[in-house]
This record gives sequence, structure tokens and C-alpha cells, in this order.
Amino acid sequence: MGDMLSDIIGAHAPLKIVSLRPDNLAAIDFRIMKVFPAFNIIETGLRSGDIRANTTIVETSSGTMALGLAIVCMHFGLKLHIFGDHAIERPLKRTIEELGAEVHLVDAAASDANVQLLRKQALLNFMDRTGATWSRQYDNLSNCLSYARPAEEAIRQFGKIDVMVATVGSGGSSCGLAHYCRAFFHEMKLVGIDTFGSVLFGQPPGRRDLRGLGNSILPGNLFHEAFDEIHWLGANEAYQAAHRLHRETSLKRGPTSGAAYVVAKWYAERFPRSKVLAVFPDDSQRYEHNVYNPAWIRDHGYRPELAAIEPILIPHPIRPNGGWCRFDWNRRSLSDVMGLHIPQTEGYCSGYLGRDLH
Repeated sequence: MGDMLSDIIGAHAPLKIVSLRPDNLAAIDFRIMKVFPAFNIIETGLRSGDIRANTTIVETSSGTMALGLAIVCMHFGLKLHIFGDHAIERPLKRTIEELGAEVHLVDAAASDANVQLLRKQALLNFMDRTGATWSRQYDNLSNCLSYARPAEEAIRQFGKIDVMVATVGSGGSSCGLAHYCRAFFHEMKLVGIDTFGSVLFGQPPGRRDLRGLGNSILPGNLFHEAFDEIHWLGANEAYQAAHRLHRETSLKRGPTSGAAYVVAKWYAERFPRSKVLAVFPDDSQRYEHNVYNPAWIRDHGYRPELAAIEPILIPHPIRPNGGWCRFDWNRRSLSDVMGLHIPQTEGYCSGYLGRDLH
């Protein structure tokens, strides 16, 4: 199993720490980050007997986890069905299908507020008919546990980490990396990045033009008490950030990596004595026809002069200003921060499993 993991990582998710400017800034550059949780979830299931050679795996994903699972399931010879939406573009859909998976797209716009619930319902209907096994990326503890190796590599290459900046979707990478890194650096700050219309940190559900981070459900792998500060970025800010990352570093990555870059760079410039590590989860391959297409950017009204270049400090998550804003979370629970204003949304798991990480 260990040799297979090394081979998959070497091919799809090589662990590299990239030094950036200013000198106190670096990034852990994953390319296809979801290979780590996909492998750990499947391998753990095989070891426990919950997954067998003839098991059909199902998952809901907007693309990245789908690709990670397709890569891993192909190596293990497992059948895979992905329930996604139109955020999975045709080239990515073809790639996943060529690896042997089947992709089912719900009939909804990728930015609809309820698209994840529609995907989940389609998945549950399929499970009722077939008896398939759900890998449950949002509340499977193996998601968080999969980031021990990346955390070890980050510490080995970068040394002490004062601030980690990570985008948040399932909560697996941000909370998993923070958990392992804080075993060595207890005071390390964790800065999470969300987007408007996402319910992860207290905002009401709404249209999300920016995909790849944020969520319309509350995942069980999201440990709110792990976060020191939360930033919200709009789609235009993240798209322009991806271009800025490319121009300033030569790294051509997706908008979630761009979002991590601009927030981490803001921190590094503001606190020059702190070593800041950004988490880059995605490459640019699936964004060549939109985010990196000048005609698409122009036609959709995304303009660099309209993008916020500094975060606005807000007094409460329920009242965002749009563009780019931030809030001092101070390692509190969602209920402590929100009081009676917790958004009504369907979650995958009622409690967080991160307290049981070992």
C-alpha cells in the first residue's frame, strides 16, 4: 500500500514547498490535492472490510475529489460513480470517465445555492437502488487523517510555520494540516478562506459563482475552533488572484490557489517576522477555457479594476461587505460566534470528528 501511495503521489500530487516573495512566504503546492484523502479513504475502507473488491464507490463532488477518487479507484480496480453538477466541465468529465468512473450531473446550474443538496439526493437514490458505498468526503475522518504526510513534508522543508492560509471546502485539508502542524507549533495561526454564499462560517446560503471552496452544507470534517481568522473572497477577486499568482511567481494555478496566495501574501507583508505558508490545492488545467480565457472573463464582467485589493474587517459574518472581507474568528465554535444566527442548512454530520484525531 505504501509503495502504491508513493507512486500515485509522485505522478499526480508531488509534495513541493515553493519559496515566494516576500522571503517569509512559501506555499505547499499540491497540484491534485484530493489524491491524499481519496487514497486514505479507500485504503482504510479496504483494510477494515467496509470496502471489498466488488464494492461500488459513490461520491458527490464538483470535480477535484472526483478526479482524486477516479485516480485511486482505477489503481484499486474499484467501480466509481460521481454525482456532480455543471462545475465539472466536459474535458474534466472525459478525464474522469476515461479512468473508468461514471459521472452523473444533476440538472441545475453550478452556482445554484442548493446544488450540493441535489447532488446528495441523487447519490442517495442511487445507493438505495444499488447498495453502493458512499466514501463521504465531508464527514469521513480519513479525509483529515490523510494530511499527516503533507504536514510532515511541509515542516521538513519549511521549518517553523507561524501562519497557515488555506481555502476551506470539506474542512479536511485545512483542519487536518493544522492539527498535525500544531503538534509541533502550538501557536500557529490558521487562516481560512471561504466565499460569499457559503454557509461554512455563518453566512446564509446563496448563489456561489466561485467554486472549489465554500459549501452549501456544514461538513463533519470542519472544526470551527481550529480557525483564528476567516477571509471571504468573491469570484472576481479569486480569478484576478490566479492571474496575479501567475504573473508574480510563474505558477499557473486555479482560483482557489490564487485566493490562498493573495491572503497569504497580505499576511506576509503585514507581519514580516512571521513565516507564512499558503496551501495551493489545484492547478490551472480545468480553468484554461474560463478563468484564463480573456474573452470569458470579459463577457462575464470580471475586471481587475473592480477586484478588492485589501480585506475589510467586518464585525460579524452575517453582514459581509462583498469583494474581500475578514473576521476575527478566534478559535470559537460556530454557535459561539453566531449565537441565534446560525444559517438553516442541511449538514452531512452533526458533530466534528477532529477532536478524535491521533
